[in-house]
Amino acid sequence: MSAVLKYIIILLGALTVAFLVWKAFIQGSKRDLDKSRRRNEELEKQLQDLQRRLDELSHSPLNVTGLTPVLHLAVLNVDTSFTRTYVREDERRGLSFNGALRADICAEYGVKLEDVRFRYDSSSDILYIAGFRPGIISFSRKQLSWDLARTVRSRSILGMSLPPVDDKTADAFTRKMTEQIRAEVEKEIDERKIKEFEWLEPVVSRQVTDILRAAVCRPSTRISLLEEPASEGFVTIDRLYRDSLPANNPNN
Repeated sequence: MSAVLKYIIILLGALTVAFLVWKAFIQGSKRDLDKSRRRNEELEKQLQDLQRRLDELSHSPLNVTGLTPVLHLAVLNVDTSFTRTYVREDERRGLSFNGALRADICAEYGVKLEDVRFRYDSSSDILYIAGFRPGIISFSRKQLSWDLARTVRSRSILGMSLPPVDDKTADAFTRKMTEQIRAEVEKEIDERKIKEFEWLEPVVSRQVTDILRAAVCRPSTRISLLEEPASEGFVTIDRLYRDSLPANNPNN
């Protein structure tokens, strides 16, 4: 076999291999391209569905399930922070916890008039008010954080007192106390019974009664705040204003 024939056979073999490689590459690329095209079509369909759903929601009427009137009177916006200190001890194990919990609170404090009931006695010119409970109406911020939380364990050997230490037992007691105290304070806040806000109650009570006396009663009308629940004859504020007030009675 001549050298030329050998070169021709080698060249043909190389061309055949190159063609097969090219064909495999083209077919693989075509498959990938088909997959990408199908994926793009699926994504485009999903986007169209989302856009259609968005258009439906943006043009849908407001779905109102209920409306509740809320009447507040003498509402004060209280933005404050206070710190409570705690000492809790476990004498059996010689553990002493010292903590300082800071509360950052922004709340509305006032009276919900929709919960209050009224009865006017024209013979004595007294306006009786039941269910009058000034307090926190809502929160816009309530955050609790520990400024200090530390437990030490006392020690003694043969009746001799040694310096207290921090150890795993003390750390566990710290975690227990911080979680327990935090839960107590959070419950107090959620139940709207914060002792740091108690001084506001007489202030709001005086403001509300002065407003009621000026707006819907005579200047001489006496106001009696009842501790017991409302009984028969007590009405809401709108009914009181419409039917029972001396200012609305043409004979007075």
